[in-house]
Amino acid sequence: MPKPTDTDSPAIQGDIRLDSSVKSTMYYIGGVPVHFPFVPYPSQLGMMNHMIRALNKAQNTMIESPTGSGKSLALLCATLAWRQSFVVRQRKMQENVRQIITRFCMHNTMLLRSRYGSNGTDADPDKKPDAMETHASEKPDILSNNYSFVTLQARAQTLQSETVDFILDTSKKQTLVGLSKDDLATLGEYQDAGKSATQRPRIFFGTRTHKQVAQLVNELRSKTPYRLRTAVLGSRAQTCTHPKAKRAESVDDTCRQLRDDNNCGAYTGFRRVLGSKKLAEGGELEIWDLEDIVSVARPLVACSYYASRELAATAKLVFCPYNYILDPAVRKAVGIELEGNIVILDEAHNIENAARDAGSFEVSDLQLASLAHECSGMFDHGILRNEHLVLKSLADTLAAWLQRDGAAFEYCDYETQTSVWPKPECSVDTLLTDLALTPDYISQVKSAQAKIEDYIASLRTQSNEHGPEDPELLPRDKHVSAGALRVVEGLLRVLKHVAHGSKFATDFRIAVVRHPNPELRTSQKRKRQSVFESKPAFINTLSFWTMNPGVVFSEIAEQTRSIVLTSGTLSPLDSYASELQVDFASTLEANHVIAPSRFCALAVECGPSGVRLEAKYRTSDQLEFQDDVGEAIRAIAARSPDGMLVFMPSYALLNKLIARWEATGRLAEIRSHKTVFVEPQGGTKDQFDKLLLSYRKHLSEPNETGAVMFGVFRGKVSEGIDFSDHFCRTVVNIGIPFPAFKDVKVMLKREYNNEHTMLLNGSKWYDIQAFRAVNQALGRCLRHKDDWGAIIMLEARFVQNANIARLSKWVRGHMRVFGRFENAKQYLDAFYDERISEDAKDMPQVLDAEENVTIVLDE
Repeated sequence: MPKPTDTDSPAIQGDIRLDSSVKSTMYYIGGVPVHFPFVPYPSQLGMMNHMIRALNKAQNTMIESPTGSGKSLALLCATLAWRQSFVVRQRKMQENVRQIITRFCMHNTMLLRSRYGSNGTDADPDKKPDAMETHASEKPDILSNNYSFVTLQARAQTLQSETVDFILDTSKKQTLVGLSKDDLATLGEYQDAGKSATQRPRIFFGTRTHKQVAQLVNELRSKTPYRLRTAVLGSRAQTCTHPKAKRAESVDDTCRQLRDDNNCGAYTGFRRVLGSKKLAEGGELEIWDLEDIVSVARPLVACSYYASRELAATAKLVFCPYNYILDPAVRKAVGIELEGNIVILDEAHNIENAARDAGSFEVSDLQLASLAHECSGMFDHGILRNEHLVLKSLADTLAAWLQRDGAAFEYCDYETQTSVWPKPECSVDTLLTDLALTPDYISQVKSAQAKIEDYIASLRTQSNEHGPEDPELLPRDKHVSAGALRVVEGLLRVLKHVAHGSKFATDFRIAVVRHPNPELRTSQKRKRQSVFESKPAFINTLSFWTMNPGVVFSEIAEQTRSIVLTSGTLSPLDSYASELQVDFASTLEANHVIAPSRFCALAVECGPSGVRLEAKYRTSDQLEFQDDVGEAIRAIAARSPDGMLVFMPSYALLNKLIARWEATGRLAEIRSHKTVFVEPQGGTKDQFDKLLLSYRKHLSEPNETGAVMFGVFRGKVSEGIDFSDHFCRTVVNIGIPFPAFKDVKVMLKREYNNEHTMLLNGSKWYDIQAFRAVNQALGRCLRHKDDWGAIIMLEARFVQNANIARLSKWVRGHMRVFGRFENAKQYLDAFYDERISEDAKDMPQVLDAEENVTIVLDE
């Protein structure tokens, strides 16, 4: 398609409006006019140019840009500007094609009649001439057979793509009057574009959490002038307002039951939200987040969850957590259509693991027993007896096999036993045959599921027709639950992939995992044996683990126009293309917007006493190592202003070091400089939020010496939390967080990669997982261009160039290596002094504080 120019017709416009009340400046980037709220950083210009080039070519791309570099704003502006330009070019091309077809019709009437007249392939001899055929203005030489020229031309324009094919095919056989070579070239370009010549690409912008979705929405509406129909997809837990569902253990299941029983007035009235003027084009909430739609729906006694799904069906830009895009079942449930559209996945550093999880499926014997029980009830009520009997047979067969006596488990740890197929003596095909899961039987299950779903849909239709006055149309004893159907759907999805002949058959491992029933775990519950006597001692889980994230991701890539992976910490980039089985035509590693003088990055080989700082399994138990790490932390805490984060590879090492420092008095010395917070292992979200709030509150109060938060790589503190400015001036990393070496899934993945030469070998894949976690932790500080801070690697292995090369670009180019801690400390002290001196006018005066304390939540 031709690039837009300043001479483009002003009559041809896109379908995204610009809000003149939002200050912005237009920049031509890659030939596309981009409206941006301020002068872009060089890294933002690079990102937008890179993005636009990839979208123009319908390619996939990866962009790594450090947090604080304005990545989200650049992505939004570039994508929306490109779409606006693309639609203008589409419309201009369609107008050109329309004019060419008109000229063809005027000068090639015999060909027009042969194609669309009564003797043509599309003619309808039984149809009588319409009123246009007798219009006085018709030319008598064109009136022929049963159709007038106006009718034939209208048909040629309506069937535009078909007409273009006809003209181009005919032009190869004869010269067409009235059409130039440029006209035919334009038609050829239109033909080559295919669906993209007419389809308006929609944008699905996925990120990791609902909170990050809300941040993206706020960026779009408060900082950019772009105005268009948007939507946000969220969970029922985020949007449901029904009091019974909100109190339930499972909001999803309770919501579905209330809906099916026609006992939710909000669901029956969710369409009232669609007519809200606030959400309409030009309304105050035209760009909305989940809180906004809940505020609109609540006074209308309407369901914001189903309203948001309905609005998303027609939105040009849809925000959602990225598992909504990755998980085939979720994608189907919420109605996400990816064909020809654009997918942007932000915070995509965990995308490989997320895709593997989305392609896998697990079901316990308790879930299978529940499915069998529900199907038995339907059978007893005479409802689709054959179909429910098929599903009951499937559930009973699998549950009995899981609970069989004498099962052998080749992987055993403290509590969990695991058996994995294929085995040397038993292939997956043999296992499926032993379980009678033949292709014919699976086909029966699929047919039974379809009939049951149709039956439930018909019940729901009847319920909607009768209205809320008749709540008995969907009583619970008339259909199985949504949860039961999800079990069947999940089994069918993975059985399709593991079946003989499937291209993904060798990409799965089937496992049986046996572990103690958590409901019987505490001694208090064991004492109340009479209450739990019906509870099994163990839970058995049938797992279908995909080793190949491409099982789900390649399907997404086949449908979309472009996929954009972006994060502050994608490095190392090596594995994405091979693991996801997607061709990324380009990659960009952007520089940080922060001046190099505002941060320092250090790698230290030896501690204050000269002990080599190498937090490996065999060295981390040595008391000399533990003590020297503690002294290094104390020395850094004594000089680091404000907040400080310390990350370790595991909770085991974290707890071990805290216990040692408590015993030796080192922790008390650290407390004399910083109030100590410790990230708890496990616990609820509310508990962690409370801990984080205490940390922030402590640092926000005047006259405090600061705080240190101890956490672990891949933990809650290390990902997705903004510790800008005084909330984090120092990040200390101890060790390298390699995945658990003896974890069954890790071992299977390493073996799988070693068996497939197109993938990174198992060792390299294993290493990459560790360094991605390190890079993610490094990004907790330095959140904007005026921020500053220090990054300290208390790990001898980071003095090696090979390991430094695996860090993000913005870090590895500035890493200073020190053999002795004293030398590193001198450099660090000078850095702190310089930064504190420059910021002195903004720093609160430090007064004597009360004794600091250690704050940690119980698990």
